[in-house]
Amino acid sequence: MNRRAIAIAALALLGLADSLYLLTVHWGWWQAVCLGIGSCEVVNASAYSELLGVPVALLGALAYLAILAASLLILREAYGELARRAVFFVALVGVVFSAYLTVVELFILHEICPWCVLSALLITLIAVLGGWELRQWESDGFESAV
Repeated sequence: MNRRAIAIAALALLGLADSLYLLTVHWGWWQAVCLGIGSCEVVNASAYSELLGVPVALLGALAYLAILAASLLILREAYGELARRAVFFVALVGVVFSAYLTVVELFILHEICPWCVLSALLITLIAVLGGWELRQWESDGFESAV
């Protein structure tokens, strides 16, 4: 049993739930519960909450869904190297994008969204685990198995 892949799948599910929650807030279905920390509404309604007209939360949900699918492939021992590379690549792009959004929150909007911070932490953990999983796969000599 691959514990890293299970952890990645679990973190991706949490990230998917977080992103879908933020997406519903972005669409105005309800007001975000920010637990008295920062202002989710300011962040989620800002010009930075969309990229080319697509809500950033939707992009996050799609990324977490892709990571979840790839982690399930790892667990089924299908597309070994490709699935591991997909997890790591999508997570790495997510980390970079989350870092950019965190800078925007702190230095441009001067507000913080705890749900966005949670997503940044989740994607960072996934990237670390994904990199570890890929490195372990390659060091075990499986790089030519795909």
